[in-house]
Amino acid sequence: MSKGFRQSQGFLHTWSGLLLGWILFLVFVAGTIAFYREGLNRWMRPELARVENPMRVLAGAQTYLAHRAPHAKSWFIPVATRQSAGSQLFWVPQPDPNAPKGSGRRGGRGRRDTQALIGADGKVATVRETRGGDFFYRLHFDLHYMPVIWARWLVGFASMVMLVAILSGVVTHKKIFRDFFTLRRSKGQRSWLDGHNAVAVLALPFHLMITYTGLVTLMALLMPWAVIANYTDERAIGAVLFPTMPMVERTGRAAPLVDLRRIGADAERRLGAPASSIQVSEPGDAAARITVSQSPISTLNTRTPQLGYDGVTGRLLWQSPPTGAAAETAGVMIGLHAGRFADAGLRFIYFLCGIGGTLMVASGLVLWTVKRRERLPDPRYPHLGFRIVERLNIAVIAGLPLGIAGLFWANRLLDIGMRNRAEWEIHWMFIAWAIAAIVALLVRPRIAWQIVLGLAGALLVALPGYNAVLTPRGMLAAVASGDFMLAGIDTAMFVVGLALLLIVRRVALHRSVARPGRRAPSASSAHEERPTL
Repeated sequence: MSKGFRQSQGFLHTWSGLLLGWILFLVFVAGTIAFYREGLNRWMRPELARVENPMRVLAGAQTYLAHRAPHAKSWFIPVATRQSAGSQLFWVPQPDPNAPKGSGRRGGRGRRDTQALIGADGKVATVRETRGGDFFYRLHFDLHYMPVIWARWLVGFASMVMLVAILSGVVTHKKIFRDFFTLRRSKGQRSWLDGHNAVAVLALPFHLMITYTGLVTLMALLMPWAVIANYTDERAIGAVLFPTMPMVERTGRAAPLVDLRRIGADAERRLGAPASSIQVSEPGDAAARITVSQSPISTLNTRTPQLGYDGVTGRLLWQSPPTGAAAETAGVMIGLHAGRFADAGLRFIYFLCGIGGTLMVASGLVLWTVKRRERLPDPRYPHLGFRIVERLNIAVIAGLPLGIAGLFWANRLLDIGMRNRAEWEIHWMFIAWAIAAIVALLVRPRIAWQIVLGLAGALLVALPGYNAVLTPRGMLAAVASGDFMLAGIDTAMFVVGLALLLIVRRVALHRSVARPGRRAPSASSAHEERPTL
């Protein structure tokens, strides 16, 4: 029974990891990059100077909004930090009384004419249009080019499969912790299994945590029955989980808005932590209200408290009630997943563990082909299912890095004033990825690995040099100014690119070794026998 149970878990581990492994690879890569999304928001806008005085940015945001949208329904101002790309503020215009009901002509965050970026000098920054690191954050659970609800269902299902694969993998490998200290090189399938075990065990607690907490972030979508059973209105559950200061009606009596720097400082003193955002309702009116939210960087719980102020006098009017045990537990789970609380050292550990998860998924996918190639009657003519997996591995594992490199180069090379520039950066990522898929389909696997990985590696290695020569935020300039975030991003791109080039070299030098009892392949077929890494 014990042997049969382990074998069934091995079957479950293999096929659950394979069928959704390519989506999981994308999720891990994008999620790992998203740990430094604030840094990428700056890196992809090299025109921006680093924020040295966040209160100067806040004052500039208030001055700009007072002139640009003095009678708006509301303002939303993120509080800048030394790591952020300034303050990406937006406002909601007053509703148009002549607009048909339900037309949605109230403005908001999605409209480009109702948002602006305030730079380190407190003025509106004129920068290239880009989604920056925020794109990778959204990509890892919203995907792209498809309805968000479908994407989240797909990612949620893939996460459940990932959890199953992790647990079944622990059961299957009864000597997994001993095998972690064993790494046999140039041993074919054994080497791939050793590497897969090593990266899996090294960050096993992280893999379990990040997968389970990822499911928690989607719990209302994946398991909505508790909400449906207890709340008849979605707004009711929102009021319980996310309480807000009572709404007020505009009086029509003009009144100056209190200095937001004063409100921000008072809120931070009362909260004992930095503020993340300031929202102003009915600015310029006697009924103005200001809501300040605590930053999640100061606590593990992402559901942070809020304070409400009178917008004219600055008097404290409201404080959010303590969260319940269930809401606090969910907030902590989300905080663990997002890692916003982490300092520089812990964030780097998150990043390394994310790389480990990426390698775990990639090595598992490649291991599937390596293991089955040795069982093929004739490796020169594999069956259709094997060929599909082999080509998909190249298209995804090698193609995604090429697509990401294409996005970064598009950020640097596309015309600054190009229409829909941010979307075209993303389009170029998928164009490069599609080219990689075509190469994987048309070229022999061994050569396809070299072409796609080599091109991706070369593009990533060249990026820091381009930045150093043609932008004011190159690695040397960043180090000289103490801006180690930007220097670290350039360094990471160079290291990843160099690693890809070393893999290409390894693939090019690899020679198949005939197994005992089998006829060695001819010289003409040796090139085809090992198309995998």
